[in-house]
Amino acid sequence: MRIVRALAVCIVVAGFSIGLMLAQGGGGGKGGGKKGGGGIPANMTLTVAGYPDGGSIPDAVGCKGGQKGNPKIDWTGAPAGTMAFAIIMHDTDVAIQGSDVLHWAIFDIPGTATGVAGDLAKTASLPDGSVQINNIAGMPGFYSPCPPAPTVHHYIIELYALDAKLDLPATASRADLMAALAMHTRAKGTYVGTYHQ
Repeated sequence: MRIVRALAVCIVVAGFSIGLMLAQGGGGGKGGGKKGGGGIPANMTLTVAGYPDGGSIPDAVGCKGGQKGNPKIDWTGAPAGTMAFAIIMHDTDVAIQGSDVLHWAIFDIPGTATGVAGDLAKTASLPDGSVQINNIAGMPGFYSPCPPAPTVHHYIIELYALDAKLDLPATASRADLMAALAMHTRAKGTYVGTYHQ
């Protein structure tokens, strides 16, 4: 009788595990996007000019000596069917009104792109159709890392591959952007740098 009970418990546990795996996007695939019912977005790989992932951000990007332009960023691993990209850079070591500090947000980067050039114009719209919302300074475009001395802050660049252009206005809030990203993200990559003055 004990053997029958133990066998029944094993069958129930195995069935539950298989059902949970299938509900999360399936058996052994690479995570998946929103279109097949859940799952963790696939990873993309980023390369940022001037510093390695997890390394120190150079003064050529940081604010020492004044505000600078964004670094050149390249990526690989976008899934087929990507229609647009978005990039967000934020400082996770500061909270203002319940949110960390937004240094840069750009979206509707064309889905054929494999990177963005360095030193993009600090304007709401760019010639390729990309849109930049306001950063912590209330201006569109990149705002250099600039923590108060002598602290060291962490700056995270997040890249999103999207299944549609977002078509949000440049006046959109960060909350609006994040809500749209949550609906359309198919893959994501992150890159971390530290900076101090």
